[in-house]
Amino acid sequence: MTPAAKPDGGAAFPHTYVNGEYVTDGGMTLRDYFAAAALQGGLSNPNTENYNFAKMSYLIADAMLAERGKEPG
Repeated sequence: MTPAAKPDGGAAFPHTYVNGEYVTDGGMTLRDYFAAAALQGGLSNPNTENYNFAKMSYLIADAMLAERGKEPG
């Protein structure tokens, strides 16, 4: 299964460099990473009030993952 085929996008940062070697660590998912970026953008807008930022951020993340899974062109 390719990372784009996983519902959560797979690991956002699957490898870490520790003590001179790469270590594979699942870490946060790409979905969480996209949601965090969307959340940051949403909270930086002073014109947004009473939004469920967590829900909206994950809706945006899911849309980004769906778009990422499409064939180019």
